[in-house]
Amino acid sequence: NRGIAKYDLEDYRGAIADYNKAIELNPQYAYAYNNRGNAKYNLKDYRGACSDWSKSGELGFTQAYDLIERYCK
Repeated sequence: NRGIAKYDLEDYRGAIADYNKAIELNPQYAYAYNNRGNAKYNLKDYRGACSDWSKSGELGFTQAYDLIERYCK
């Protein structure tokens, strides 16, 4: 939740740090990968964003594939 709050405040680096911790605690947390991808995208780390969205999709968050289709060409 803290990562989401930081993202909403446009503290994308802080959000990424929180999502990193969430993923460290639960490597199967698809939403954390998706949200970290969103933050990376806003920091213009497009390759990192696409990688995170792909992992999120693999873990079951299928909406991530829509982001890949739209932004990862």
